Amino acid sequence: MSKSDRTEALIKADIDHILHPISTPGVHIGVIFERTRDRIYLVDTEGKEYIDVTSGLMCVNLGHGQKAIQDAICDAIRKIDYTTFFYGFGNVYATECAQLLSKITPGDLNHYYFVSGGSEATDTAIKIARLYWHYKGMGTKQKIITLYNSYHGQTGISTYATRMVQGLFQRGFGAEPSGYLRVPGFFCYRCHFGATYPDCNMLCARNLKSVIESEGSDSIAAFFAEPIQGSGGVIDPPPEYWPMVRKICTDNDILLIDDEVMAGFARTGKMFAIEHYGIVPDMMTMAKGITSAYQPLGAVAFNDEIHEELKGKLFAHGLTYSGHPIPCAASVASIKLYQELNVVENAATVGAHIKKRLDEEFLPLPRVGNIGGGKGMFHAIELVTDKDSNGILGPEIRQALWSKMLENGLFGRITGTFGNRLFIAPPCTMTVEEADKTLDTLLPLVAELKPE
Repeated sequence: MSKSDRTEALIKADIDHILHPISTPGVHIGVIFERTRDRIYLVDTEGKEYIDVTSGLMCVNLGHGQKAIQDAICDAIRKIDYTTFFYGFGNVYATECAQLLSKITPGDLNHYYFVSGGSEATDTAIKIARLYWHYKGMGTKQKIITLYNSYHGQTGISTYATRMVQGLFQRGFGAEPSGYLRVPGFFCYRCHFGATYPDCNMLCARNLKSVIESEGSDSIAAFFAEPIQGSGGVIDPPPEYWPMVRKICTDNDILLIDDEVMAGFARTGKMFAIEHYGIVPDMMTMAKGITSAYQPLGAVAFNDEIHEELKGKLFAHGLTYSGHPIPCAASVASIKLYQELNVVENAATVGAHIKKRLDEEFLPLPRVGNIGGGKGMFHAIELVTDKDSNGILGPEIRQALWSKMLENGLFGRITGTFGNRLFIAPPCTMTVEEADKTLDTLLPLVAELKPE
């Protein structure tokens, strides 16, 4: 279908001047968004509406068009546009944001360093972990352990904490620095060890212990992982995994850093996903839902013990936009909305409805091998060549499905470690009726995919 002259001109200007994230320069999807509305809708320059099946990049947790957040941003910027956060200077919005966070983060995670997003949060968390051990007189503890299929960002340090798509995010960007270890994760459907849960006796967790013993716990600063792997494909662990890992880290004097950038802020039907597993990490990274993506903000939360060790000592790490008042004002409004709108409860209830339909109607389809996730508004459909081999569905078919989704007014993502996971992660404010409309539109598109 032909597009208006205005849209064509915008697409040309985009191609001529913009390098997009995770893209091929010179190639354009052909959609330019102009507006958002009514929590779940994106509107392009042609006036076409799309249901936001993935909350943008799993970040618009409260949905689009929340007036309370918009008003908070406008009110704040009329009062204060920017002040530095360096050297101990503060602002009222950052202080209020920290106070509200301290009421919702688990355990004694009462201290926060503000950044502009998830990648910066990863960088900062790793620097805090290493500095903590340095100040304790244990400076040899520098190594960071992460999981295969993990995504922790794409800035300097976070690039090397990430590991998925066979090293795609490191390829061509120079030599990898030392100090990073990676171990197999908890992808039971495609187990690294070829085992089957629960007969596996939790090989993934026990392997972590073996690696720590081999490397020496006196060389390891932290284990850094997502409670449910997000970009890797919404991969959820067996219930025993996190309690085992918490004990391994505690027994070996290793910090446990929980990456809640994608899974946090009601996404899984809890305020933070780690709450499903009954443990408290030593540190936590967060972003995305902290402002429902209305403003760029992230944070690193850390516990009282780390705070006490750092107190009175130099922390020589600074970012111009750390503690920026406008994103912090957006976060204050967002945190209040999570509570006022009972968003955690809604995500759990509507998410359970989505999971039931995915299991009953999508899983039997010939090209569907597995339904990933399942907690709250965090799901993925594993697309396969056939159910017998569970082979990875080819990129041409995946691209065709994605195009069909856009044609039918569904904005979504087909990604993951092997590129074959169709994410279902709508705003956490979505209603049952809106969820049904989404799934009713998607079902025939997936059903059309015939086995090879």
